[in-house]
Amino acid sequence: MTAPTTPTPNPTARMSWDGYVAGWSGSHDGYDPRHAGPLLRKWLRAAFRVGGVLARFGARPAYAMTVAVACALLVPLCAVRGGSWPALAALFLLLGLAADTIGQTLSVLLGRTSRLGSFYRCLLDRLTEVCWLVALAGVGAQRTLLLACAAMVWLHEYIRARAGAVGLRAAGSATIGDRPTRAWLTLLALLLAAAATAQVGADLAAGIVTMVLVLWFSLAVLGLGQLLTVVRKVLT
Repeated sequence: MTAPTTPTPNPTARMSWDGYVAGWSGSHDGYDPRHAGPLLRKWLRAAFRVGGVLARFGARPAYAMTVAVACALLVPLCAVRGGSWPALAALFLLLGLAADTIGQTLSVLLGRTSRLGSFYRCLLDRLTEVCWLVALAGVGAQRTLLLACAAMVWLHEYIRARAGAVGLRAAGSATIGDRPTRAWLTLLALLLAAAATAQVGADLAAGIVTMVLVLWFSLAVLGLGQLLTVVRKVLT
């Protein structure tokens, strides 16, 4: 007679919030979500709940990453249509961010965090930011300013990567010009572009988006100064 098999325990069934925080911290270079701002804490708690439900239904991190990529590509495709379409692009931007966070949550809950997964997430981050800038170009943003913002993003992330390679922890290098700021500014620009086009026209939308990009560039410069200050203090 064949002995009855013992069911494989579900890792999500016994993982508490504290256990999730510990796993998240371990996969994000020591960053503790409990020390984040209230908005980010609520965002991660929501991802923890949603990720737990999805994991029980067999969802995997790769599924969420695929959704995030699709949403990133839809952002510029919607934005370039003009009119009220940038508002839909903003919705896809939010959905892409949510999918990315849930994918990271699933990696923690299922014990599938890895350096390769972190590498793919970095590539996804840069892809989405390129898509955001293309979307802003599609609603009339000034091209030279767009290129300047893109250059600042590249410089910011390159310096962080090089500093990380020689010992600077990513958790200690957060600045005002980081990806969350870029995401919220892009979201704001798309929503304002949709509203301005509906009320006045495309010219006003282009001017508003360009002003938002000026703010993006200014914060990027400040963030770069913060990052260089941290690098100098830590690595000297």
